[in-house]
Amino acid sequence: MLKKYLAAALTLLIALCAAAAPVGAKTNPVGQTVGVALFYITNARGEEILVSQIPVATMEADMAAGKIDDASHNYSLLDRFTTTLHQEAQGFTVPAFIDYAKSKSTLAGLRALPLTLEGSSTIQFWEIDQNGYDDMDTYTEGELYGVPRYNFPLLYQYWDYSKQDYYDPAGRLSRAEVIDRIFSEGQPEIFLLSVRAFSQRYMVTEEKYGVDYNMENYWRDSGRLDNERTIRLMLPMTKDDLYSKTPTASDTRYWVANVRLNMANPPATAPLGRVAAPTATLTEAGDNYYLRLSCATPGATILYNHNFISPSFTPTAPYGDSPVVIPKHFFPGGQVTMTARAVKDGYADAGVVTLTLKPSGQELDPAAAAADWADVAETAWYYGAVNLVMEKGLFDPKSQGVFGVSDSTTRGAFAVALYRLDGSPAVGTFADFADITKGTPLSAAASWAFNNDVISGVGNNRFQPDADITREQIAAFLRNYARYKKADTVAAPGDLSLFPDGDKTAAWARESLAWAVGRNLIGDAGGGALMPKGTVTRAQAATMLQRLIRQTLGE
Repeated sequence: MLKKYLAAALTLLIALCAAAAPVGAKTNPVGQTVGVALFYITNARGEEILVSQIPVATMEADMAAGKIDDASHNYSLLDRFTTTLHQEAQGFTVPAFIDYAKSKSTLAGLRALPLTLEGSSTIQFWEIDQNGYDDMDTYTEGELYGVPRYNFPLLYQYWDYSKQDYYDPAGRLSRAEVIDRIFSEGQPEIFLLSVRAFSQRYMVTEEKYGVDYNMENYWRDSGRLDNERTIRLMLPMTKDDLYSKTPTASDTRYWVANVRLNMANPPATAPLGRVAAPTATLTEAGDNYYLRLSCATPGATILYNHNFISPSFTPTAPYGDSPVVIPKHFFPGGQVTMTARAVKDGYADAGVVTLTLKPSGQELDPAAAAADWADVAETAWYYGAVNLVMEKGLFDPKSQGVFGVSDSTTRGAFAVALYRLDGSPAVGTFADFADITKGTPLSAAASWAFNNDVISGVGNNRFQPDADITREQIAAFLRNYARYKKADTVAAPGDLSLFPDGDKTAAWARESLAWAVGRNLIGDAGGGALMPKGTVTRAQAATMLQRLIRQTLGE
């Protein structure tokens, strides 16, 4: 029975690991990850000030780029269960993390602060674990680095799973001699905050359980370390832990969402203000609720708990430009409970708030078939394109049951469409556009487009989100997006001289428009003309996106 249970448990665990939603997924109700880690300091008046917001994806990318030390560290641990554990990790020492987190602040004044962990200073870690967002670990520098710590490779060889004690399987060494030998072969190790890690229990005693239960092979055979539990505390055993047979596995907590530095001599820096608590509205349609979040503080980032069936878990998923879709069956009582938080660099905030919501209003269904739109005939040339962009959620309807085929396409709407096409990734730095409220869904899309050289601003810190797009402009945006996705943006350009008004194309747009013509993304606008200065309707923009997706991106 135990063999069957362990094999089933291992199969389930591997399946859950393989199916876990990636960082940035809208909802992950059966699991948990951290999307953004927050780094705070406490000032001389005891106020918490946010220094920086660090997406886990940014840490992973910086490690891949060599900006974070990727040396592997090994950890051996005793657990309260019958198993020993082996862990590996790559990441930061605490001083390195403090410097890194400080460097990610959007404010020069915070980046310049002398932040250190020394003397009686403490650093606190809030993590999401089996008990939800309730645990806090507090350490001084001496507790972390002032005590020799070790990895004990011989721990597994000399551990009796049935008796949960040290022993010599060959029968030659006494228990005391076994412990001395394990310690003599110990390797010095350090406390680490991991970006990548894996952890596996050893239960490889065939004679006791009849099953080889070893999680190491899953990650190792995959050729990668698990980054789904970042940030993780990696605390090596001490000599006293070994000799006293102290189980320390519970100290290696994972999903650290917040880190707070309390310096012995805290800075006098005052917060720039206090971020208002987020608010929310809930609509419904069919089998789903649709949650929309907002914050009265301009430029604030809103984080929500994407494991919405476990309200105790802290909100770490950045809210983007579209509502959070919540299946109704998770809340059969008709009331949704969601935790959220609004934060901003340099500001204090209201902390985690719990929102209790009942639906008010019907949701416009963005995934309805084109035949359901009053202005989209099944015989229309744009029917398939409208179907595609609406199924992918790239466009918003103009009103209930109306797509708006003849309405012009604006810069803001097209930035949102391309941003959604890319999966609405987390935005590390919001661009400071004077004509877009910072921290809004539109701000996320415009910042993403600007940061990735897909759509530039128009000068004077403006984006002009409400300006109509011209055909030569949309050609440039499509080509920039293709380049961003590493698609071919050079081969087989079209010949603009074949169009009577091809020479009217602006010099900066000629290469992009020729590429778009060659790719059949843009063509005759009527009467054989190219009309590079003409505006683009929503039906035309949908068709161009459909062709880009199928013919250039191959999706």
